Amino acid sequence: MLTELSGWAITAVAALGVLSVAAGVAVFVVDSMARATFALLASFLAVAGILLALDLVYLAVVTALMMTIEMAIMAVFMIMFMMNPAGLMPMTMVHNAKGSAGTGAGAFVVLVVGIWTIDWPTRDTPARPTAPASSARPSWAATCSSCW
Repeated sequence: MLTELSGWAITAVAALGVLSVAAGVAVFVVDSMARATFALLASFLAVAGILLALDLVYLAVVTALMMTIEMAIMAVFMIMFMMNPAGLMPMTMVHNAKGSAGTGAGAFVVLVVGIWTIDWPTRDTPARPTAPASSARPSWAATCSSCW
């Protein structure tokens, strides 16, 4: 699919991909809930931009609208229920950093080992995957020569 894209689309996908990853990292780096919310929104909007550059307009619009509304609702609830109004006081977004890093690394290793060691089934393709529709006659058609 990437071979069919123009130069600007490939550049846009690369730039928006970098922006999306950077904003995703910022979610865990910033020290306030409000900033993390807007960083997450920026990451989702960059993904919507990638979908738009790939000419997947419907998915891009749905992603942008859904994530924007979801982040707005999250910000409203954050302001309502947190002891820290607007979430602008410094805080950490990661609890038990060493434990969660170890768990994530362990899960990654287990998944990679599983992917590389499993005996994946082979796919048997039929001789004629796209047979013409005329060859799929119902059984009763053999008695009715004028029907076909």
